Amino acid sequence: MIRLHRLALTVLLPLAAAPALAADEPLTLEEETTVTDAALAKWLSEGTAQLSREEYLAAALKFNDLVRQGAKDNPIIQEGQYLLGVSLYELGLYQSAFTRFEEIVDAGATHSRYAKTLGYLLRIARATGNDPSVLLKISEYPNEVYPPEEADELNFLVGQFLFGEESLAEALTRFQAVTRKNATLFCRAKYLEGVIHVAQSGLGTERPLEADKLVEAGEAFKTVLRVQRDEGGSETIDRVAADALLALGRLFYSTRQYDVAVDYYDQVAVENPHWLEAIYEVSWVHFQLKNYPKALGNLHTVNSPYFASQYFPESRVLQALILFYNCRYDDADAIVKDFVNDYYPLMTQFKAEINQFADPNAFYFWLARLSRSTDVEYSLRFQRIFDAALQDKKLRRKFEFVSQLNQEVQKLEKLGGQGAERGLIGQLKGDIESYRSLVIGEAGSLAQNRLLRIVRDLQRHLGSALKIKGETLRARRGDISNAAAQEQAAAAAAAHEIVVDEEHIEWPFEGEYWIDELGSYLYDIKSECETSPLEEPPAQP
Repeated sequence: MIRLHRLALTVLLPLAAAPALAADEPLTLEEETTVTDAALAKWLSEGTAQLSREEYLAAALKFNDLVRQGAKDNPIIQEGQYLLGVSLYELGLYQSAFTRFEEIVDAGATHSRYAKTLGYLLRIARATGNDPSVLLKISEYPNEVYPPEEADELNFLVGQFLFGEESLAEALTRFQAVTRKNATLFCRAKYLEGVIHVAQSGLGTERPLEADKLVEAGEAFKTVLRVQRDEGGSETIDRVAADALLALGRLFYSTRQYDVAVDYYDQVAVENPHWLEAIYEVSWVHFQLKNYPKALGNLHTVNSPYFASQYFPESRVLQALILFYNCRYDDADAIVKDFVNDYYPLMTQFKAEINQFADPNAFYFWLARLSRSTDVEYSLRFQRIFDAALQDKKLRRKFEFVSQLNQEVQKLEKLGGQGAERGLIGQLKGDIESYRSLVIGEAGSLAQNRLLRIVRDLQRHLGSALKIKGETLRARRGDISNAAAQEQAAAAAAAHEIVVDEEHIEWPFEGEYWIDELGSYLYDIKSECETSPLEEPPAQP
């Protein structure tokens, strides 16, 4: 009896319920097989009209009900599926829209809106800061589908995704496909092309060095500078050009072409965000050149109160090392003492707090609470470490994406209503909250690993500082190592005379820092080593 009753309802209800198409009520599951293409087309037409009137929520509800009524291979259903994604995009619900477009990409070229969807994936990538999930779907499209006017951007984004996945050869192919029509994209692609060539060269590894790769890297970085010169700068091009200057400085430093490295570092303008980084890094180049007055002068800038929130702990180690090589043992000890007192408690505290979290989600929320801490002293000390961790672009994008997902949840809460409206929004909100939990876990795990790596680096720097302290103790006893004695002899032989030309004036530092003096300090240092540089260093015991 029950089975017959359900069968009777299946046959009779469509006749009684046919007007429901005009009443904006969703069809029941038992009515699915009776909905004609004409009825679906009418439903699609009504949704399209709402979309054209910018009634995006009403259109999304209409299309959401429509796609539940027919087979996925029905062109009308496919159009409704596509327009549902469009409606959600227009509402600013980018993740919700992406989820709908993702189904179209997975269906492939058999879907009537497969090619058209690529344009919206590109828009969502722009709106979400290039979410890797979106870039993954874009990467699944063949190049022949790319609209000519967007091919450069699509190739760059796919290259960026492949680069993040460490598929360097494939990423390089994509970056090399970016043309010069868009100077900004071309510069960014050339810079990353150079980075890939450096990675492929084996520089800094135990692999045999491929010098031709370094030449290609240098040429890619120089191309960025030529574009900036020929076509004028923009905020992005200037930033990428500064990255290229730093990369060239590092490249020539690594190959021991120190004078050339200085030339590139010195080209980073003071107004550029990378200027302080350049000042710090070129200090190491001047150290190798035995140009200690300039090296110490730059480090004096790096450690000035103007940059109290910046994180360059190794600058103290370099200061102490230069002072030690010039037999300024008391000064070296003072630098080491201050460095250890400042950073050892910070390292041990952070190491303990970071390791207490086994759950990446819990670690993420700890970071969020810590970043809002009202404890000024703790927040300032943490800021140095945290800002250093956020230099990792992948991690920074994860944090920004969590923030975007939070905003999308808030939008959905504002759109919340009754009936079918509440059902769709509840579904969308649940999907985003589940996805957000995954992203938070990824962000927490990345942040935890990044901070632990910074703590390990800090531990290494502290070890280097304590090693210098140990060397000063040995030197005072006359028990200096052969290597240290040779460095001290070289330091004593180096010319440290400060020459003031007609374009400059000498102004003694009297404890006050002036912003226009930053980067121009010279430290008048003289070796106090008793051993003549012409004497043979004592044999190591």
